[in-house]
Amino acid sequence: MRDGVAADRSSGSAPQYLAPWYLAYLILGLINSGILPFLLPLAVARNGHDLDSIGYVVGAYNAGQLPAPLFGLLAERRWLFRPVFFGGFLVLAVGLAAIPAISALGLWVPLVVLCGLGVGAIATVAPLFVVDFAPKSEWNPRIGWLQSCNGAGQLIGLLLAGLIARGALACGFWLAAALSALAIVVGRIGLPADGRRRSIRLPRLDWGALMAGFQAGPPAGGLLQHSHHLQGAAWRRLLKPLGGGFGRFMLAWVAVNFGVAPFFAYYPLLMQANYGITPAATAFCYALAAAIGIAIFVLTGRFAQQYGARCAFRIGLAVRLAGFGILLVLTPMPPSRAPAAAALGFLLVMLAWPVLSVSATGLAASLTPFGEGAAMGFLAAGGAIATVLGSFLAGPLVMALGYQVIPLFAVAALSGAVLLIRKGRPASEEAHD
Repeated sequence: MRDGVAADRSSGSAPQYLAPWYLAYLILGLINSGILPFLLPLAVARNGHDLDSIGYVVGAYNAGQLPAPLFGLLAERRWLFRPVFFGGFLVLAVGLAAIPAISALGLWVPLVVLCGLGVGAIATVAPLFVVDFAPKSEWNPRIGWLQSCNGAGQLIGLLLAGLIARGALACGFWLAAALSALAIVVGRIGLPADGRRRSIRLPRLDWGALMAGFQAGPPAGGLLQHSHHLQGAAWRRLLKPLGGGFGRFMLAWVAVNFGVAPFFAYYPLLMQANYGITPAATAFCYALAAAIGIAIFVLTGRFAQQYGARCAFRIGLAVRLAGFGILLVLTPMPPSRAPAAAALGFLLVMLAWPVLSVSATGLAASLTPFGEGAAMGFLAAGGAIATVLGSFLAGPLVMALGYQVIPLFAVAALSGAVLLIRKGRPASEEAHD
């Protein structure tokens, strides 16, 4: 299809940008954003493991997704889009099917890492089927529908998780494994073939220029000499762009993800223990927030276009901080004292995500000194690493101080993010304005 033809069709109905294989991405949302993160902490707790084990398991699952960019490089360099995409679903299905049959924590960790690897491969390659195969004029509507399918899958997954939480959790993992296998079947329908790949050059970070000042140490000598030394000129060259508005924003983004990671590792158990809200009710609240969030994604994009991404990001921080503030105030009270207020705080925490996600993407692109492609890489890597570290830290924190430390930890981190983002340039100076 030629770009000109696509432009002529832009006024047609939206379903022209839908493809049958989007159902596979819907299934990924159902599993990755719905069933799995909800059932994992419950399953670890029901198997009699310590509370700190939950943080390690959830952290291992997030760590499994860190190599995701490598899958994207493999797919693009070797034209292995389909093998990586379907291989991700196969690996995910195997990991999910094996989890209920094992109770030893030492075996759970590699299984959830396996699940994370599968999810990372799928989530990375799926958008490439749009940007590497469709005309550029169709990228935005096609990716929009792709993400909408993923959001719909999250909504369905959360509703299913609420039902499954009442009974045998093993059924939830087996259902997710079966759906992952089903995705391999439905995902083949309408999926672009690897041989029809379009040649599109994407912006890349010039790592060679950034790292030009690294000089290898002497090849012989003691252990401490076997290192790389950064020369003064290159040190200033590397830190200068990271020390400006982009660097402060990245620190704020890391703080946001690091601070809320313990909450998302424990939230079904936290909401029940501290606020008397059952896991099923928590899943329903999360599903409600996901449904509302579909519209918030669109509204935030329009708001950021008119008032600036920085303004939208600050609003997202304020909303999430308000949500955790409510949960923190309610923490000393008996669990059954104010469940409605706790549910409101939980909803605010979840509803802030669409605002933060959309605005952070725009803000990173407008502040970056490296180029938009590199900015997206820094954004994804910074958030992922912060989430992994926060998840691993959650276990010892909860074991030592109890669930009540989680809202306090989040409020402290988010407050730091607010201070960092206030020091940046005003929205009127953003490039896209």
